[in-house]
Amino acid sequence: MLIAALALVAGCETKPPATATPYDPITGARTDVSENLLQTEGTPREVVYLNMFREYRSRRQSDYYFEAFYMAPADAGYLEIPPGQTLTITADGDTLKLNGNGSLNRRREYKKDFVRETALYEVTKEDLQKLANAKKIKVQLRGNNGLVEREFAQENFDNLKAFVASAAAK
Repeated sequence: MLIAALALVAGCETKPPATATPYDPITGARTDVSENLLQTEGTPREVVYLNMFREYRSRRQSDYYFEAFYMAPADAGYLEIPPGQTLTITADGDTLKLNGNGSLNRRREYKKDFVRETALYEVTKEDLQKLANAKKIKVQLRGNNGLVEREFAQENFDNLKAFVASAAAK
């Protein structure tokens, strides 16, 4: 019975939409969010997402952000992303170095065996458009306890292009 239930749930799993649009229940402010898991070869020591956010300030003005999300086993520990220039994106040989707020206030234990942290990086719409047109993207996330490197796979490019296209349509 349990196996049948698990099989049913696994078979009903659906992929979330490329861009979700939550609204703040108090202010009504809109934010578009696109999750973007950066895959790696083999068994990874950590999981890294480079999520994209569009925060609406008015009908005609939006702010754009990358959110670096890092999760690892508790024994590997936090990356400890400091404030400053800690996210480097190389697209077709051109380097974009982004300053972030660090993860100090955004470090949490997850369940009992993992740790996770996030840091935000403001990015321009123009930079997002350039990245969406790139053929090859490498991401480096630097923390006090190491450097994590990932390359965009086709799914990452598809997510980025869909996010940028939705921004152009608005």
